[in-house]
Amino acid sequence: MRSKALIAAALLVSLFPVITNMPAAGAHTKLISSNPLAGGVVDVWPEQITLEFNEELQNIGSEKANFVVVNNAVGDQVSEDDEILSGNTATLTLSPNTVKGAVLVFYHVVSADGHAVEGEYKFTFGQGEVTAEGVTNTEEQKYPITIYIASALFITTGLFFAIYSYRRRNKS
Repeated sequence: MRSKALIAAALLVSLFPVITNMPAAGAHTKLISSNPLAGGVVDVWPEQITLEFNEELQNIGSEKANFVVVNNAVGDQVSEDDEILSGNTATLTLSPNTVKGAVLVFYHVVSADGHAVEGEYKFTFGQGEVTAEGVTNTEEQKYPITIYIASALFITTGLFFAIYSYRRRNKS
């Protein structure tokens, strides 16, 4: 009986590094191209914006699950509310804009696997204009290693408790 418990404990200890080093899920939808280009500069204000993702997009029920919002350099929304989804592409009409500078594009889409993904990028309207500082792509979020460690400890504690309870019950 004692040898089985030692084998189980050795197995758990040997699996601990594998469990704690699992990579975060990376199969979520990602933006693969846009028009206007992310980080690009346009001299003429576009009439529409197109975002292409690596997976097909889906709507969930009757609510609007996918949307794109575009703000000009002073923060005014310059996008219409007419997103058109076609497979893995979202197209949106832009309102006329004369404010030059950084343009922020924010998107919230639902991928084929049902996960909602948000992200943002910028492009600049007008040659030589100041671009926005500190705008980052928030599409991916990595799980910190502490989640994996805590999960492994929880599972290990549960297994040791189960072994202890089983052994105690069989001694009676």
